[in-house]
Amino acid sequence: MENKKVIFRIKDLNHAIVRYSYENGVKRETLPTPAQMQIIHYICSKKGSKVYQRDIGIALNLRRATLSEILKTMERNQLISRIPDKTDTRIKEIILSENTKEKFNAVKQNLDKTEKTLLKDIDQKDLETFLKVISKMQENLKNERMDIC
Repeated sequence: MENKKVIFRIKDLNHAIVRYSYENGVKRETLPTPAQMQIIHYICSKKGSKVYQRDIGIALNLRRATLSEILKTMERNQLISRIPDKTDTRIKEIILSENTKEKFNAVKQNLDKTEKTLLKDIDQKDLETFLKVISKMQENLKNERMDIC
């Protein structure tokens, strides 16, 4: 195995996943960005509950300014609507368009297939170790950022 730095191996894996998705039916022009997919997934998981911008920010660990820009883009692309709350007009409920739900379901099926392919022939113990390592890497980055700030 070629001795590459971990950061490049992660990047290569990400590119392979994206390439595989495109080769298996996902059209690039219909594919929401990864951040948009996470937001869509979060809203879908709330099944009928009202979802507000701050909820998404907390759940996905996104800064307010970052999330605001993503939601503006999603609204411009007609993926979501932002409806002022009846009791507090400063906050807005985030609602998915019907078109977005259809796109999400199609992309989700593809992602489920991709995940199944990724995990093929991988032992459960190895997968748990891999997930622990990723979590530790994320924690290391978070802690380092806190030390810098």
